[in-house]
Amino acid sequence: MTAAEAAEAAEAAADAPGGEAGPAPTARTAEEDRLVARVEELLGGRVTAIERQPRWRKAWYLTVDRDGTDIPIYVRGDKQIDAEPYPGLDREAAILRILERNGVPVPHVHGMSSDPIGIVMDRVPGTRDVAEAADDAQRRGIAEQYMEILARMHGIDVAEFAAAGIEVPTTPAGAQLAFVDANERLYRRTKKAPEPLVEWALRWARHRLPTAGNRARFIHGDTGQFLFVDGRITCVYDFEASHIGDPLSDLAGLRTRAGTEPLGADIEHMIRHYQRVAGTTVDPSALSFYTATYMLTAVMALSGPLTELRPADQQAEYLTWDLMVRRAMLWAIAEVEGVKIEPAPPVTVPPGYPARIATVLEGTVRRMVPATPVDEANQSAALALARWAGAMVAVGAANVERDLDRAAVLLGHRPADQATADAELERFVLAAGPEHDLALLEYFAAQTEARVAEAVPMRQRLEQYALPKVVL
Repeated sequence: MTAAEAAEAAEAAADAPGGEAGPAPTARTAEEDRLVARVEELLGGRVTAIERQPRWRKAWYLTVDRDGTDIPIYVRGDKQIDAEPYPGLDREAAILRILERNGVPVPHVHGMSSDPIGIVMDRVPGTRDVAEAADDAQRRGIAEQYMEILARMHGIDVAEFAAAGIEVPTTPAGAQLAFVDANERLYRRTKKAPEPLVEWALRWARHRLPTAGNRARFIHGDTGQFLFVDGRITCVYDFEASHIGDPLSDLAGLRTRAGTEPLGADIEHMIRHYQRVAGTTVDPSALSFYTATYMLTAVMALSGPLTELRPADQQAEYLTWDLMVRRAMLWAIAEVEGVKIEPAPPVTVPPGYPARIATVLEGTVRRMVPATPVDEANQSAALALARWAGAMVAVGAANVERDLDRAAVLLGHRPADQATADAELERFVLAAGPEHDLALLEYFAAQTEARVAEAVPMRQRLEQYALPKVVL
């Protein structure tokens, strides 16, 4: 496994309230002192170990000694960026408590910490990596268990969530677009630059609502996250995106996770099993629609952070995620529209002066010896960015010129540069009707595929988001 692959795998599992903590740090920060005091107050014991999880959001592993028994604890901290449609970890804690009452295997919540902000919960044993299962039969069993748990969550009376302050849609369209509406509020709040693709996708979604599906049920919102031991799921986790909406959006979320985080069985098998246990039928066209809108919510959430990048943010991940979710959204829209997107050929950097500069940059980064796991992640990101930049030097300018030529076909004139094109295309989109949808889909798909081809070091991750069609 390369350093980049290791970083990706670690990030994929990082929200999990399980696993083993590493060696404890030699000294605690003042913030950790406050956290220890709060955990000891909640648990009625003494914290004997605390370790900051090395990732982009705050989280800690702790061990509490209570009456001679060690209790492993996980504190899920705040993201510290305005990128959540449902801000507030106390909301997620309330959801966890409802799920636990209804027999869903989730970490038990002991309470909240306010400084630092975090949910204090049990650290549950298990792994998310289905490659660690004994065999394919066990992997398939894990996948089926997860679908049974998902169906159980979808069956909980929404009145319980309403009583906890969770918004319940009152119309069929409200259920179908619940997550889109919530993320659009976030998008409008954080938007800093023209986003023609987002504005078009929002309009497309509102006039393309499927006739199948519109049930208001509890939705996980970030499906496919579970831990297991010896073939049995020990918990499901990460409910900050949970809401009341249509269950098909949860199935759509599984499609986009399966490519980079295998679920134990193919998506068709999992959906068929869900149909059996939930007693329902999944319409493939509606599933494509919900895949598109699910990815649209991710594009909207990233819009603000990407236009005002901060040095402390994991910017390479943001750039990669943005391409991943834009690509998946467009491929799902193409499914609904019955058209096919053609990937751009991968970029090969030709020899010469630009390639030499990129090689020197990569070598320079490799000589920076990392001292901590965070340093290793940063070095891995820098190496990937060096290769990405080398590909952009080779073809980026030509891709921009081709993009401006395509924009001219839509606008009737050729914009001076990319920023002007984005602004003019946004105005065009806001005035355009559905008769322009196929032309706009073709434009945005060609633009995105060219950018995917430039992202050479991220190619394997991005390829998983050229979604294979689901056949039921």
